[in-house]
Amino acid sequence: MNGRYLGFILAILVVAIAVGVVIYGNVGGLMAGKTASQQPAGTAPAGTAPAGPAPAGPAATGNAQSAGSDIQPGFFQKLTPAPDLAGITVTDAEGANVDLGRYKGKALLVNVWATWCPPCVAEMPSLNRLQAQLGSDSFAVVPVAVDENSLDKVKQFLADHQLDKLPALLDANHALDGVVKIAALPTSLLVSPEGKILARFTGENKWDCGKALAAVQNFAKDGAITEETLEPCPN
Repeated sequence: MNGRYLGFILAILVVAIAVGVVIYGNVGGLMAGKTASQQPAGTAPAGTAPAGPAPAGPAATGNAQSAGSDIQPGFFQKLTPAPDLAGITVTDAEGANVDLGRYKGKALLVNVWATWCPPCVAEMPSLNRLQAQLGSDSFAVVPVAVDENSLDKVKQFLADHQLDKLPALLDANHALDGVVKIAALPTSLLVSPEGKILARFTGENKWDCGKALAAVQNFAKDGAITEETLEPCPN
């Protein structure tokens, strides 16, 4: 009697354990599927940091139709149609709202960056040297900070890193992203003297040497856009 009773109890325990394993496996599969479905569809390319979302309002609405939504890092992508830089308002070092159209007449390398972005921080010294080397009445490097809550933070960063050739500009409202797609930081834009945003480079580079320097020099000289991959020059 006792032996049959114990056998019956053991059988019930075995069945209960088996049922528990099946239920756990199904729930685990459902949870894994849910977690995967919550992941973003894509990630920022290597050598970049994800750009913050554009705020609600006109800038975010314009972003849905902004130029060049097909992001490919490592080379200058031509933008068609080429949007206008004029009309994009940012805040300057004095706290005044300024239209980037004021740079009309110069070829520009507009660099979109943030103080918290490691690839941005890494390339900023090369942009400072590029401005020192090529800056003139016909060319300028124009860095525009985004995703910052304070212009003072941008100014302090430039001072701490001795980036004395670059202006402090802040696009607090993501106005640029409403005109040309900024999917990751840093992003650099080639702008013609007529104020047209002609090409976009997504990712970090060393702008004062090698292929990157040659590409900027060619653009500043005659408006030519180099579309080959711009591998950073060696250290």
